[in-house]
Amino acid sequence: MKSSIFIISFILAITILMIYSFWKKTPASAEDINKNLDNSILLAIQYLSQNTLPSGRFVYNTNVNPDIKYNNVRYNALRHAGTLYSMYLCEKYLNNFSLKEKRYLASEYFVKRYVKEILPNKYAVVSDMKEEKMTSEQAKLGGSGLALIGLSNLYPEGKIDLKILRGLGDFIIYMQKPDGSFYSKYLVTKVKKDDEFVSLYYPGEACLGLLYLNEVDPQAKWVKASKKGLLYLADLRKDKGKKVPFDHWAMLATRKLFENPDNGLTVGEKLLLQKHAEQMANSILDKQITDPKNKYQGAFEQNIRLCSIGTIMEGLVAIYYCTDDEQLKSKILNALNLGTAFLSRYQVKDGLRKGGIPTNASWNLAETEDKSRVIRIDNVQHVLSAWITYLQIQK
Repeated sequence: MKSSIFIISFILAITILMIYSFWKKTPASAEDINKNLDNSILLAIQYLSQNTLPSGRFVYNTNVNPDIKYNNVRYNALRHAGTLYSMYLCEKYLNNFSLKEKRYLASEYFVKRYVKEILPNKYAVVSDMKEEKMTSEQAKLGGSGLALIGLSNLYPEGKIDLKILRGLGDFIIYMQKPDGSFYSKYLVTKVKKDDEFVSLYYPGEACLGLLYLNEVDPQAKWVKASKKGLLYLADLRKDKGKKVPFDHWAMLATRKLFENPDNGLTVGEKLLLQKHAEQMANSILDKQITDPKNKYQGAFEQNIRLCSIGTIMEGLVAIYYCTDDEQLKSKILNALNLGTAFLSRYQVKDGLRKGGIPTNASWNLAETEDKSRVIRIDNVQHVLSAWITYLQIQK
């Protein structure tokens, strides 16, 4: 009798333990996430490869629905440059060189079509008026920054003239104001700087571009201008608390500046930039959806746009390396685990658009609009960049 009671009690205890374990199941480990990401990264690389034309131009828009076609007359030169950056990250961090020849091809196309000497010894990325529906030629500050980010790696390989890279850097410095801020546009036809349009991202892109240029052409002026620009942004935003837009390019630039042993930062300047990075993290972390029962776990409140979340993940990776706050680093890592896994879940996994990243996470719902299923080239670029840099934290 005692034996029977013992057996029944043992079985009951095991059953209760199993039920408890089921309901308390822990989230997927970083190792599990990484296994899925390896496949997602390969699919994204495949998408970029298949959507690089023989000319070096990218197929700018596709749609998950193969019956929907685009003429791709509309084209953004800055997003082309950003895609070159993600292609190079595959080589730098993954030792995956499958895109190398297409990166060369796309770089050559970009330089020939968009990079122009607009002033003596000053080069800029001049947008095509027809492609971007402009009435006059414009050179965007962010274009020169992204060009340096995407093209500087070509110089050690003998694939670009250093004069062009230096000219892009000198144009950025020419566009910087005494206080460290920048003009966002140069009106080529009118031969003047434009102070009417203010871009959130261009300053960070410009600062990061100068630091990439400094890697292949070390000069104090590149670092000085980048540092000045980042300190301006940090000081401008320091009293705004969490009410700041998430500026991922400035975060990437801050990380790269910190990694430069010759950055010349004082203790106070470094602290200001760290606080800026931490401010950025705190502005977004509490908005992430963490409920495992929510199908959009890993996304953010009122934001299931995949490209947008990719940029947030890129920025959080950079902030992880900038802060010394271990508690914040832990929160960031948890957010990255959820966010990168979310992006992987909503990547297109099969069919003609395999590897693509649609506009938002509702793309696979039957009732969704066709615009939710649009795959723009920079959707893939930003998400791929986020995945690649996230994986480096795990190593």
